[in-house]
Amino acid sequence: MLAITICATKSYAYAMLSQANRVHINLCNAWEGKEFLIILAGDGSVAIEQVAARYRELCGAERVFVLEAGHENEGENYKEQAQMLIAKLRQAAFMEARAQGAEYCWSLDSDTLPPHNALRCMLKSLEWDDGYYSVATCPYPNTAFLGGFGSPHRPIEEDFLPHERKVPKELMAEWKANEAEGKKLFEAKKPVPEEARARWEATNKKIKECPPDGSIWEVIAKHGWRRRGWLDNAYPAIGVGAMVPSDWCGFGCTLMNQKALDLAYFDGYDGKGTEDLFICWRRWHPAGLRINVIPHCPCDHVIWAKKKGGDEKVFTIHQSYHEPEGEYRGHLRVRQVPWVPEV
Repeated sequence: MLAITICATKSYAYAMLSQANRVHINLCNAWEGKEFLIILAGDGSVAIEQVAARYRELCGAERVFVLEAGHENEGENYKEQAQMLIAKLRQAAFMEARAQGAEYCWSLDSDTLPPHNALRCMLKSLEWDDGYYSVATCPYPNTAFLGGFGSPHRPIEEDFLPHERKVPKELMAEWKANEAEGKKLFEAKKPVPEEARARWEATNKKIKECPPDGSIWEVIAKHGWRRRGWLDNAYPAIGVGAMVPSDWCGFGCTLMNQKALDLAYFDGYDGKGTEDLFICWRRWHPAGLRINVIPHCPCDHVIWAKKKGGDEKVFTIHQSYHEPEGEYRGHLRVRQVPWVPEV
């Protein structure tokens, strides 16, 4: 049995009617005649009920579960208050999936639109080599495409280190001084003062605003290959036909087998860092579970300008596609075009 879980409060429901249509296409293509459930974890708002009504129309009322698991807050995106709400919603959805006996759980963010072949490709990838992978994900663009390399100490590896960027000499000297200060404190086994930590973070922020030392190919040629954090730079030029290993993933379009679902609980999460990375590094990696990312079937991502401090009437869809011709054919690409919410 397949459980499809989607979590959202009213102001994040803007793409969910369009998403329901995409989910239905995937079910017709890859899950015809088999048992499935739609689990919506939200805030009990009219917007979420409208989405539930669409799923009842498409899939049958008996297959749709609506959970009132939290209430919308005004917390800033990616800050602790907002992250704890997301974890609470996901916890409720995953608990219901387990209670219903799900063998697979397909997690979706409310603003991702999966391609028609997402479910089929993820299911096949979890069957590959007798279940080598426990988690499959179709990437979507969020500044860059999700997926790549990291470690428990750095959940998403830096794409470009300071020496791989065009950093002014004065700023590089500042960074080196901070590194030396940190090393001295570490060797003396002394805690880092808050003033020093704030100063280091300010320097690091300025460095991250400096451009890379050329394209990813030029950076690799000059500074060598290493495991980079985001898909675009971890696997440059990869696209159509590809499935690749990843150290981390989001929950935007992610299929878990039963073992991965059983480990997807949030006890001990405190809102620092994102809830998906918590599961990747605190639950799945210690248990030896493997994650893949499938650039062959990337998702679209709908952005509401209001969430970025812009016009509340403006929506943009980041459309994923593969370069159709020429030397770069098959490479993963994204274009941004205006989008109108379905009503």
